[in-house]
Amino acid sequence: MSTESAVEVEGPVEGARPPYGAPPAEVLAASGYLCEEYLIAGEATAYRHPDDAPPSADGRWTAEPVATGAYRTRILVVRPADPAAFTGTVFLEWQNVSAGAEQPAPTEGEVYRGHAWVGVSAQIAGIYGSPSRMARASRRAPLLDADPERYAGLLHPGEPACFDVFSAAATAVGPRRASAVDPLGGLAVERVVAVGGSQSAMRLCAYANAVHRRGPVVDAFLLSVWEGRAPRLDADTDPLYRRTTIREDLGVPVLLLNSEFEVTATADLALPDTPLRRVWEVTGTPHGVLRRTPPATDGEWGPNPVSWRPVYEAALRAVHRWLVDGEPPAVQPRITLAGRPNARIVRGEDGNAWGGIRLPEIAVPVAEHRGRKGGTGSGPVFGGRRAYADALVAQLYRSRAEYAELWEHAVEDLVAAGVVLPEDAGAMRARGAEVAATLPLP
Repeated sequence: MSTESAVEVEGPVEGARPPYGAPPAEVLAASGYLCEEYLIAGEATAYRHPDDAPPSADGRWTAEPVATGAYRTRILVVRPADPAAFTGTVFLEWQNVSAGAEQPAPTEGEVYRGHAWVGVSAQIAGIYGSPSRMARASRRAPLLDADPERYAGLLHPGEPACFDVFSAAATAVGPRRASAVDPLGGLAVERVVAVGGSQSAMRLCAYANAVHRRGPVVDAFLLSVWEGRAPRLDADTDPLYRRTTIREDLGVPVLLLNSEFEVTATADLALPDTPLRRVWEVTGTPHGVLRRTPPATDGEWGPNPVSWRPVYEAALRAVHRWLVDGEPPAVQPRITLAGRPNARIVRGEDGNAWGGIRLPEIAVPVAEHRGRKGGTGSGPVFGGRRAYADALVAQLYRSRAEYAELWEHAVEDLVAAGVVLPEDAGAMRARGAEVAATLPLP
């Protein structure tokens, strides 16, 4: 794998425009943060599975080096401007490229409460693009198309090298970084947390199972909306995903945060909570939320607007505290399943799943919510929501004031459980007042 001496760092990169995916200048100014872009370069190792055997479902994979190739990629760094404000934690994100281009950096939330965030251009699609259907539908461009002059020198040796490229980025921003150019501007980094969602979570699963133990350069993993799969190490741009759990002997904390969409996919995997692993499942939430949710006809299913993101913000803090204090987050209830194999979600009379982390929309419902169900103008990954009839709402709640009070209690319970941050509770309470005002109640 890459070593500290083998990673060359250049930057910060200057250009006529801000780096691709950078937060708006006003967001950075209001938060007291800086955003800079750096290039990292060296020789990356490509891996395969021994004897080309299919990787096992128990997660105990072996990475066999097969070749090396030169790489030159970029990392996007968002960090506190004031070193005294830094917590010592870097969240190192494997940039998601499902849409044939990288997602932008976060613009709000826990990252901006003293941590640093670094996005890694680890995969081919982020640099060169992808012919996938999602990429064709996306309005975002890969780096070389977005700014040909700025990114002309980027080079990727092939997808099997992406894991070692991620290791190189972790080395370049970690506590033992040795380059004369410091992407963290001298900040006293104490820990690096590998984070990734959906497609990136699957990549990180393969990384954790096969590469991490060869030479650990991250201190924890946070995987979100992970479907219990990972690509083969030697997969090209169109990977063959394998069913697998995450191995238990990583030696570092792992937090898995899933929506309701993923729970049946992971139901048959060995994923117990352990001293070094926590699994959080957010009831009634879909894999993704449409930015513009089309209205559903009365009594019909539409896309589900309830997001797991507030719990993700709490998960970031939970992993940070896990590393700092040594105390794992509290075990959370799982969504109730029945009928294994081919598990199904158990639902109550209100139509919503039992168990799991229950956001106010689920704790005091006025609609049925599904994590996986095509709705009007949406696909299965956007879930489904169907509003209750007015008569049922009137049976459940006596008044708008009562409903708002129940919503408030639900928020308090989530904060007490550590799955919603106190700083985020105000916005959630305000949402409750908005919902209550729309109800057919006195």
